[in-house]
Amino acid sequence: MGTASKRPEPYDERMPYPASQPVAPTDSGEALVQLNAVDRTGEGQAVRILTMDALSGLRAIADKTVQVCLTSPPFYLLRRYGTSSVWPDGWHGELGHEPHPNEFVRHLLFVFDEAWRVLRDDGCLWVNLGDTFNNKQGKKGTTNAPDGSKGRFAAGGRGYADSLRQQPEFFKHYIPGVPHKSELGVPFRFHLAMTDPEFRRFVGAANGPQWVCRRTVIWAKSSVRIDEQVAEGNAMPEPTLDRPSRNYEFLFLFTKQPDYYFDRTAIDVPSRSSRQRGTKANAGSVWQTTQFVAPDTEGDVEGLWRVNSEASPYRHVAMWPRALVRQMLLPTTREGDTVLDPFAGSGTTGEVAVKMGRRAILIESSQTCIEALRDRVGRLTAPLL
Repeated sequence: MGTASKRPEPYDERMPYPASQPVAPTDSGEALVQLNAVDRTGEGQAVRILTMDALSGLRAIADKTVQVCLTSPPFYLLRRYGTSSVWPDGWHGELGHEPHPNEFVRHLLFVFDEAWRVLRDDGCLWVNLGDTFNNKQGKKGTTNAPDGSKGRFAAGGRGYADSLRQQPEFFKHYIPGVPHKSELGVPFRFHLAMTDPEFRRFVGAANGPQWVCRRTVIWAKSSVRIDEQVAEGNAMPEPTLDRPSRNYEFLFLFTKQPDYYFDRTAIDVPSRSSRQRGTKANAGSVWQTTQFVAPDTEGDVEGLWRVNSEASPYRHVAMWPRALVRQMLLPTTREGDTVLDPFAGSGTTGEVAVKMGRRAILIESSQTCIEALRDRVGRLTAPLL
């Protein structure tokens, strides 16, 4: 089980990228972007940004120099970011748009095999994944939505609908052999491929690391107290009438070995059953986001974790809340540790890491996300510029 004991070896406070070490540029000529964000360790260079694809960025990082990797890869068949690349198995395309979900999982394995290499032996890996449905009508279009696909498009707004209609090959994708309207089980395929060598071979991957999945956390965006029929939360509404809506995603906690750094007391909550003031208990594995609670600050919390929803000024619709990132970093890192996000998006991980006194390495290849990422990190660095 996890332990909060001291490291088995002296902790190296150096960043994985010394300032004098060159990093290979991307096709656009961009290379490592170093930003002197506020660094509580006093050594500077708290945030580094690699403007390249996740696999290339990870390969540039030195072995065993990252304490925690946490990330939210593109979900299968849900969005396009315009970031096609050539994968080690020869396929050329954008992650999340492979012909079959097993191929998507295989490509994720390429990425997290490299994450294994850069992660310290007592480090942790958090991965956020959601599922998707097989649909002959195409993604975002279902005959059970009001007014068919037009009604489904309308749920995301006119701009969202127009952008999807310009990508007919995207929302007409269908996986033969999987029943129409069935969930594809992508998170479960991924979990098995990361932990079971036989399933890893089943998805076509070569032998590689075998991760330990310590827990699957449910990130609930809304909930219903069925005894009272009262709903709360901020999950995206869905007009589909023949199934419950999708109001949660998975957070997988992986480690390289059974013993690793994890301070559970950092996220313990006040005990409801104890009469002794100050007694705390395990927070459990369901963390809920909702707009109806106090901000993410010190104070009383409950066993069902609630995190404020956040509006974003950036065009990155898959942002996760800062408090959720903080919840993952609290038990798995200490001040001065290095945090890695290979699918950094608009930089939520970097912002939270810096404010917590950690260092961050952010990898991103989408030009839209890079612009938001630089702006966001730049706001953190402004006092030093």
